[in-house]
Amino acid sequence: MRPVRMLITARFEEAELNRLGPILQEVRFAGYGVTRNKLNEDELQRELADIDVFIVEYETVTREILEAAPSLRLMGCCRNEPGASVDIAAATELGLPVLYPPGRNAISVAEYTIGLMIGVTRHIPKVHHLLRYTSELTRVQYEDKSPDRLDITSEWSMDPKAPFSRFPGPELAGKVLGLVGCGAIGREIARRAKAFDMYVITFDPYVSTAVLDDIGVQPVSLEELARVSDFVAMTAKVTPETTGIFSVALIQAMKPTAYFINTARAALADYDALYEALNAGRIAGAALDVYPKEPIPEDSPFRELDNVVLSPHLAGASIDIPRHHSRMMVDDLLLAFSGKKPSRLLNPEVWERSRFVREGIN
Repeated sequence: MRPVRMLITARFEEAELNRLGPILQEVRFAGYGVTRNKLNEDELQRELADIDVFIVEYETVTREILEAAPSLRLMGCCRNEPGASVDIAAATELGLPVLYPPGRNAISVAEYTIGLMIGVTRHIPKVHHLLRYTSELTRVQYEDKSPDRLDITSEWSMDPKAPFSRFPGPELAGKVLGLVGCGAIGREIARRAKAFDMYVITFDPYVSTAVLDDIGVQPVSLEELARVSDFVAMTAKVTPETTGIFSVALIQAMKPTAYFINTARAALADYDALYEALNAGRIAGAALDVYPKEPIPEDSPFRELDNVVLSPHLAGASIDIPRHHSRMMVDDLLLAFSGKKPSRLLNPEVWERSRFVREGIN
């Protein structure tokens, strides 16, 4: 096998890349991974003219681009859902194996989900806003802060109008977390929730009981999940089966003290019904990182609710994610270059008939 020419337009850790050693003759970095601006079609075609292996993250890779890359034998897409960047059907037809890093952002999303749960229940974003941008909690005199008590630094005030009385919230310990989906992200959320002494249940007909037993999660019906959960968290992928899975009826079945958390995709739930439930106070609150239209419109009614924490699709935005997907990609590249089938192939059916296997890098 001759040394390989590789193009990387993803955010990528060079320390991981160094593990490929002498296999690589040339590595070019361009596009989003370097400038945070995606290459256009013409630029990408020029970059791929003599490339054997291509690692992409956010550039759009069309059939036309793939057909115009005569040397390309193998590619990887550093996204959980590579179809958002790459024409997977075209790659498969062309016999081009596509590597991907499922769960690259699982820890990031799991930690953010727990953060939103604590934020919305304990009113952290709300009181931060009041302290930072208003004088509601500062330019005020409480009856119990008389001159002889002004020096008590450990006490804001016990007045009924003071923060201590206005903004109490429930602890996570002892509460029921219902996960709608228990894939890579759901399992990471479950592990962290268990550390908070939560009881975790899930609806996911595709995960075996053995896997759920291993992480201490109880399978239930979707109806039971909606009815008994103190927190309902969307953690499934959007498919024809899961689109709209958390329906009007399920939102109406939630406990009045329950919270709805979505760090997955808005298409999983009926957001009109969710708004109505929040506006009417039929559920306690929600924390949302995803919306039917993004960015969230300026006139979105969710922006008027005071029992909702809003976040701009940031759950999967930790600075550690490039390290995760770089490691996963290089692990599979090492397998491929040693003549073994990679472990994370999006289209495994093409492997044996691919040019990479039949012709190698020659």
